[in-house]
Amino acid sequence: MDNTFDIIIVGGGPAGATAAYQLGLAGVKVLLLDKAAGFPREKPCGGGLTARLLDRFPYVREFLAAGEVSVNPLSRIHLESPDGTRATYQADYTCLHLIRRWEFDAALFRRAESVCTVRTGVMIRRCLVKPDHVELESSTGELFTAPMIIGADSANSVVARHTGLRDEAAHKLYAIDMMEETTYDRLDVKDRESIYIFLTLKEAFGYGYIFPKTEHLNLGYACKLDWYLTKLRGKGAEFHGEWVDTLKAKGDVTGETNPDGYKAFPIPISGPLEKTYTDRVLLAGDAGGFVNAFTAEGIYYAMTSGSLAADAALAAIQSKRYDAQFLSSYQAAWQREIGSDLQHSVDIQHRLFNGSDRIDALVRKSKEDPELLRLILGYSMGTSTYEALRNHMVRSTMPKWVWGKMKAAVGLSR
Repeated sequence: MDNTFDIIIVGGGPAGATAAYQLGLAGVKVLLLDKAAGFPREKPCGGGLTARLLDRFPYVREFLAAGEVSVNPLSRIHLESPDGTRATYQADYTCLHLIRRWEFDAALFRRAESVCTVRTGVMIRRCLVKPDHVELESSTGELFTAPMIIGADSANSVVARHTGLRDEAAHKLYAIDMMEETTYDRLDVKDRESIYIFLTLKEAFGYGYIFPKTEHLNLGYACKLDWYLTKLRGKGAEFHGEWVDTLKAKGDVTGETNPDGYKAFPIPISGPLEKTYTDRVLLAGDAGGFVNAFTAEGIYYAMTSGSLAADAALAAIQSKRYDAQFLSSYQAAWQREIGSDLQHSVDIQHRLFNGSDRIDALVRKSKEDPELLRLILGYSMGTSTYEALRNHMVRSTMPKWVWGKMKAAVGLSR
């Protein structure tokens, strides 16, 4: 194998595969490393694609339409608050395209593999930035070097930690998603044409969900990592089983949980890292904290950050400039495209998940106000803006004449 590469990308998930595919198409010599022994590989995830992802990456829309990945497009959402209030929204568009992550990731990986060199079964245990290159050492002692790297190696990123971009002690910055994906003959849902979202965890950040796939039911429950470590250490599977029993008691699901299908995985929920670049290094996807802190959506942000990292890397390679100052253009780019969205998601999380009363009031109000419900769920699915949701919430809680004066005074738009 030719060991001379322009760039090494660590992690073959959506962020890394997107960056590798884009750079490979541009003629860059890319080495893509992944710790999995091969693709397809299992990946725990809710597995929902938004319309904006398909608009941003047309080739995804194309391979979904071609049947390369099984997809269940749904347009109805059941939203439940901690006190049991449930509001249902029927959209006139597809809210989410539900996929199985192992199929989706494999499709992205195949495209990257078609234009770059890949190595699977390689776990990186050390990353060292030197004056003229980056050195990566695998768990077997194999060395890989290149002028620069993109770290897309998950929430537990070795690249992020070894380059000082992420603090080792980050329990409060993560959530844990406990989920299973089981065939319908064992575990079924009452309404296969709907997405279910339960904002029910009262003690800490959390929510439950039911995502019906074409042949599988995906359901799970997420909570803050520090709460998980305090309350559920060693009891995650038991807690998940109790959660399924709760759904059965509600009449939402029938059948039995499959213990072999249970998985738990970390999600960064505090927004992007303060710095997602340093000399010769960029971070993308979960490694850089690119996850919506309100909805825990990560695929769109992973692919977008991977694409923007590829843009910055291509400019660096062409200019032979790998210093942090030059690579800072990457942070400026993602801040322009997705930065405010991600920051708003953190603000909403802090406001809503600090007390169940706020969520109860919001869901009760949305039952009376279809436009509020549309904006809440539209913001969650990427079809409406934070500003529109905020403005409507402000306007709906004050007399019209007060709203009119405020709107004129501060320039708020609907």
